[in-house]
Amino acid sequence: MQKITCIVLVLQCIISFRLLAGLPVNSGKSGEDGKIILGEKILTIVAFGNSITATRNTIDQVFAQRLPSLLLAEGIEAKVINSGLPDSHTGSIKDHNLFKIKHGMDRFETDVLTHNPDLVIIGFGTNDAHIDEDIPDGKSRIPLKEYQRNLKFMIKELQRRRIDVLLIAPNGLRGEYPEFQNVRLYQYVEVVKKLSKKYKTGLVDNFKFFSDYYETDESGEELLLDGVHPNDKGHALMAGEITQEIVKITRVKY
Repeated sequence: MQKITCIVLVLQCIISFRLLAGLPVNSGKSGEDGKIILGEKILTIVAFGNSITATRNTIDQVFAQRLPSLLLAEGIEAKVINSGLPDSHTGSIKDHNLFKIKHGMDRFETDVLTHNPDLVIIGFGTNDAHIDEDIPDGKSRIPLKEYQRNLKFMIKELQRRRIDVLLIAPNGLRGEYPEFQNVRLYQYVEVVKKLSKKYKTGLVDNFKFFSDYYETDESGEELLLDGVHPNDKGHALMAGEITQEIVKITRVKY
C-alpha cells in the first residue's frame, strides 16, 4: 500500500512539474481547447530552402526561429533545424553554377535526411525561376521541368520514409524588379501548388498570401526588405501561416 502511494505521489509531482514548466502532459491527444498535446514526443522539423529560409543579420527572427514558441502555444514541442542557404536553388551546382555552393539536390542528404526529421518544410523557387538576362523570354536558372522534377524527388523520398512535407510557394517580387520576373516566378508557384495537391502535402502559398496582404492592408507597411526577402513582419506572418499548417498535419497524424 505504501509503495502504491509513493508511486502516485511521484506521478503527481511529475505532472505538476510539467504543468508549471508549460509542457504538455498527455500524449497524442487533443485537448478541450482543440490544441494538440504530443506529450513526450518532440517534433523534429527541418526548414530546407534558400535565403528566404536562412537566418539573416538584419532580421531578429526568421520564420524557422519563430516556430518553436508558436508551436508550443499549440501544445506541440518542436526542435527546428534551419537548413536554408542563400543563393540556393533546387538543383545541383552542375545545373547552374553562378553561385559556387551546394544546392538543393547536392545537400538534400546531409542537410535534411541525416537529421531524421518528422517534418520537412521545403521553400525553393525564387532562385530557380530567376532570369539573369534583362529580357522577358530569357532562361531561368533552373528550367521549370527540372524544378518540378527536383521537388518531386524530394517529396517522394521524404514520404517514402514516412516524413511529412510542407511546401512553401515563393513570394512575389517587388520594388525595382521588372514584372516579367513575377510572370515567370508564378509558373514555379503553380508547380508547387500542383505538387502539393498531388502528393497531399501541407502548403503555404506565399505568393497569394503576400499579394492578398498588400491588397487589403491599408497601412501600406512593407513586408519585404529589398523586394525579395521578408522583413521581420513578413517572417512573423509567414511563421503564423506555417504553424497552422503544421497543426493540421499533426492533428491528422497524432
